[in-house]
Amino acid sequence: MSRLYNLSELNEVSPEVAGKLVESLFRQNGSLVIGTALFTSLGVIGLFGTGSVWYLIAAAAYTTVCIGRAWCGHLFATRRDSVSTIVWARRSLIGSWLSAACWGIWSSAAILYEHEKSLVVIVVGAQSAAVMASAVRTCAVRTISESQIFIMLTPMVFACLASGDRYLELFAVLIPFHAMAGLSATRYLHAQTLQLLRGNEEKSGLVASLELARQELESVNSHLEGLVLTDALTGIANRRAFDFTAAREWRRSLRENTTLALLFIDVDHFKTYNDFYGHQAGDLCLQEVAATIGSVLRRPADLLARYGGEEFAVILPQTDLKGAAEIGQAVIRAFTNLGMPHDSPSSYGHLSVSIGAAAMTANPDTSMENLTALADSALYDAKQSGRNRVCMAETPPHFGRPQPLPSHADEPPGGEPRATEVRLRA
Repeated sequence: MSRLYNLSELNEVSPEVAGKLVESLFRQNGSLVIGTALFTSLGVIGLFGTGSVWYLIAAAAYTTVCIGRAWCGHLFATRRDSVSTIVWARRSLIGSWLSAACWGIWSSAAILYEHEKSLVVIVVGAQSAAVMASAVRTCAVRTISESQIFIMLTPMVFACLASGDRYLELFAVLIPFHAMAGLSATRYLHAQTLQLLRGNEEKSGLVASLELARQELESVNSHLEGLVLTDALTGIANRRAFDFTAAREWRRSLRENTTLALLFIDVDHFKTYNDFYGHQAGDLCLQEVAATIGSVLRRPADLLARYGGEEFAVILPQTDLKGAAEIGQAVIRAFTNLGMPHDSPSSYGHLSVSIGAAAMTANPDTSMENLTALADSALYDAKQSGRNRVCMAETPPHFGRPQPLPSHADEPPGGEPRATEVRLRA
């Protein structure tokens, strides 16, 4: 009895499956309504057939039990987490026992005391239907279903044997077979329910595992992508990231008709610095250069990349040539304020950089390579002019478009970029 009340079968499955099994016990209010209507109908038929109010009293008792079970279902729907799954299962078990006792006692009383045999046949038929209905309704928990069938049919067996009617006595022999049929239906439906729930549980576990694997893969891919696009020494974007970003920003400039600026920054006399202080100090120098340039940039869209060796590049979306030159001047000031010693042959006594600035508005006749060439030309002019300065490459009006032949052979071809020096002295 203790094992029966403790519903130990629910401990043999996972908590998730146990919760689903118990949930199904409280989601079949339709069968309660049908059972109540059937019992009430039998009560009315018994009242008019025999004039006995006991039929109505029995119907009222069963209706009260069904109302209690429906109320318990409402509590389960609204307060499911208030108590454990086992407690809810016990409440369903008690309700099933009460309703089964109503059916068993009422049908047994009708067999023993009702003289109208046609009414007895109706009661017996309703009882048989109720047995199969209970097997289906409570199949999720076999303990409840099997005990309900036992409580419903056991009193009927003794009542049929004590009735003195040979037909009812013969029916008493058939009742165990009816019980076995109900139990078989219970076991089959219970097995199918478990298989379905366990299959869903496995699928959910597989989906959760796949989702976790997907998240881990995305994390790894993101990390790898960061490694691929990050310079290992300085921690800023590398040449690959520069190429990707430059192509994207050029397309945006072409689409939105905005100006795109580019800075090429080269560390002055880095070879002599590297030879004088050593390669390890040279690596630390490049890291400091990257940090100093990055401290000047304020917009998230601006990209600082290590272009190669001691050369850095800054992509400045939606920035004209004047704005690019101002940022270049800010970088020059940042290195002056940094005051990082450079005692090797250098005319300034501290670490400095040369900067070439260029800006273009993309059009179908130009490309990012044109802007890169302009910035590179401006950087060359900055170095040739004495370093530690910014030079701006001005774009000719017809740059990137078909150019007319020069009128004189000794004139330089049109379209050559011209550099304007912007110098800040230490």
